Amino acid sequence: MPRPKTPIAKAKLTGAYDKHPERYRGRNEPQGLAELGEAPDYLSETEKEAWTAFAEELPWLVYSDRALLESACILRARVREEDVVTASLLRELRLHVSALGGCPTNRSNIQVPDDEVDDEWAQFL
Repeated sequence: MPRPKTPIAKAKLTGAYDKHPERYRGRNEPQGLAELGEAPDYLSETEKEAWTAFAEELPWLVYSDRALLESACILRARVREEDVVTASLLRELRLHVSALGGCPTNRSNIQVPDDEVDDEWAQFL
């Protein structure tokens, strides 16, 4: 089974687009995607905090990711609030985070440029 394709927006954030632009030629991805936006009003305060945390942790999320993100926020809030956390709850949260592109494997591929590099030779490392 082939691996799912990485969205172009995520590839640009991770630097994969710059390394292998040929992989992304001819892609028919939606253009002008709306930003993620604020958390829905019907979420609880803990769920809204989870929304904010996900938005900061996964900056490639867009408006079309909201439905999956809402359920991930509900799960994350349950993990924070419940006294006993079940393995099935953690498994479901892990699956949601993975589907949003935030599993540790994906995160290790993201390279955030450091704007405050004082070493002029650092670009060659």
